[in-house]
Amino acid sequence: MGSVPKINKYFFFYTVFIIFYFFQPSLLFSYGQSAGTITLATGSEKGVYYPLGQGIAEVAKKSDIKINVLSSQGSVENLYWLSKGNVQLCIAQSDTVYNAYNGLGQFTEKITNIRAIASLYTEAVHMLIRNPLSIRKIEDFKGKRISIGPEGSGTESNTIAILEAAGITLNEIQILHLSPEDSIKAVTEGKVDIVFLTSGYPSEAVKLMMQNKGAYFFEPNPEILQRLADIYPFFVITAIPSGTYPNQDEDITTVGVAALLMGREDLDSHLVYALTNSIFSNKTVIANYHKKGRDIKLKSALKGIAIPLSDGSNQFYEEKGIYKKALYRKVIMTYVMPVLFAFLLVIAVIKFKKIKFFFKKREVARVLMVLFLIWVSGSMSLYYAEHKINDNYSTVFLAFWSTLINWINFGSKEPYTLVGRTTTTIMMILGVGGIAWLTGQIASIFVHKKLMGGKRMIEKLKEHYVIINWNNKGNGIIEQLCSPDVERKDILVVTDLKESPLPLKFEYDDVYHISSELINEALLRKANVHLAHSVVILANGSNGAETADAKSILVILSIRKICMDTGKRQVPIIAEILEPQKTKLAEYAGILGDSSIEIVSSQHVAQNLLSQVAANPGLTRIYEDLLTFGKNTNEIYSHRIQSRFIGKTVDELFKWIIDLRSRNNNIIPIAISRDGKNYINPSGKDISEIKEGDILFAICDSKADLKKLESY
Repeated sequence: MGSVPKINKYFFFYTVFIIFYFFQPSLLFSYGQSAGTITLATGSEKGVYYPLGQGIAEVAKKSDIKINVLSSQGSVENLYWLSKGNVQLCIAQSDTVYNAYNGLGQFTEKITNIRAIASLYTEAVHMLIRNPLSIRKIEDFKGKRISIGPEGSGTESNTIAILEAAGITLNEIQILHLSPEDSIKAVTEGKVDIVFLTSGYPSEAVKLMMQNKGAYFFEPNPEILQRLADIYPFFVITAIPSGTYPNQDEDITTVGVAALLMGREDLDSHLVYALTNSIFSNKTVIANYHKKGRDIKLKSALKGIAIPLSDGSNQFYEEKGIYKKALYRKVIMTYVMPVLFAFLLVIAVIKFKKIKFFFKKREVARVLMVLFLIWVSGSMSLYYAEHKINDNYSTVFLAFWSTLINWINFGSKEPYTLVGRTTTTIMMILGVGGIAWLTGQIASIFVHKKLMGGKRMIEKLKEHYVIINWNNKGNGIIEQLCSPDVERKDILVVTDLKESPLPLKFEYDDVYHISSELINEALLRKANVHLAHSVVILANGSNGAETADAKSILVILSIRKICMDTGKRQVPIIAEILEPQKTKLAEYAGILGDSSIEIVSSQHVAQNLLSQVAANPGLTRIYEDLLTFGKNTNEIYSHRIQSRFIGKTVDELFKWIIDLRSRNNNIIPIAISRDGKNYINPSGKDISEIKEGDILFAICDSKADLKKLESY
């Protein structure tokens, strides 16, 4: 039989410590729950607080918490009892709580040993008037008999705050300290003009006053309500739903204060946590005691609270994500949603190539697009920030309209919230800059067009398309060069015509025209042909084919001389020749400078096309597709082969490109150009290996697809 090992004393203490460390919250919690009955101070037994307190006591039993419900005179008395330890819980108005914590109003000293647990429901400030004809705005309150509630009541403090926000002092009105019951009698007898009453709705006193149209609701300007909410953190903007009271046909927007469940600072945090959880988990049970229990909701649990929370309830709200949800909701609805809307709008624009091209390439349209996006984003922000309190922004449509009007005439549709005013200020700054930019751009277009028409500032053009002479092919060429699938460049038309041949549709495009009685070297130098991306020479056969071809050859020679003089010898020339026998002469004229000239013989191209189509019916549509820039079409593009392929065989290059089709890069290589000679579908016999300067021709959707090869 072995001996029993001795227990190390340190091991014993360690064990006790670990058990206490890990299990002390539950031990303390159990202690807090079993510490006896706690007392909840409420209000009059005929009011809302008392039955609501009974409902809270009922659901607390589910967490083994015993609560004794005590009636009282109301918020002020409850908070004094709570501070002295006579009760552990109470229900009080948020404004009274705020005043007590900060030593304001009827509280001569600060009561700082109290903590908020939850916002239960909102008590609305009812503003009633006897004669709506004599009181149309709050400034009309001056000189009137006003019941502001009993002295020291929450109604009194609420009324004073509202009047001060409206710029009305107590010396400017006749003050009557009447209870709700006395106010009913005073309204009936015509001894009062205005009645203020802070209470949950529906209020029996308000019902009686509004019966038989004895009194009417007064709805203050939303700006005053928002000012109250900004100045006093305990005020919340609320609405009394239509039909709540007799003869009430619409919602009434007003301010209110929250009915708060309060606790002592030293109340056990685990008990508070369990109580908070029980309230929000069983609010339907509370509603059986009073219908205001239906208003107890997690999303409004912090509404109107302007003092520190109890640790236990704070932990509960953190676990439920109430803080984060409130922050995220505000950020998402005020900023993210408008930005997302604008982003989706931009995506939609980009999806349509024509629209994309329009907004990308025209300066005026680009500015208008920016201003439009600012308007959309600002309108959505203002809607979410203002729609509950500002009639100008109550709907999305009105928000867009009011934002536009306020943008044009600043201050005409003034927002009330800080977010709204900040958004409006930002929009105003951006708008002024945008409109100034827009005005400048419009002016520059007219000036630029005027100057270009006057043959000035042409020296600024470079990497542009130059079209020399004019015939019925000119419009079609310009339309193709203006296609979204072509890299956009300025287009300069040079003619010997007195009037511009350009149609009105090109008036505000980057298409310009200069003319002279004679197309000579001086005019071509003004056109900056040596800096052009390419030059197209059209044949004007009005005076005969021979004359037209002669003029074209002279132009070619002039361009080559200019290029040689300036050291720019690689400007591609595409010349239209009417008589096939002149083709060789035109090519010879181009070779004088370099080999980058291409001759297009209308007759030769036409006869070859007809013979090909005759042998292969249907080929016309394929040629048309390849030769036309447009949506859902493929064209032939060229691009200089990169240095990394130098030394590779043609088969290696073509196989590599074909393999890229798996990456949605649908490129079909068809030819390689070397030293001015084209090799269609080349083999190893034609080109043994790729050399520097070789140009690849391929069929693809756009030239960008060819450029992408550099990134693979």
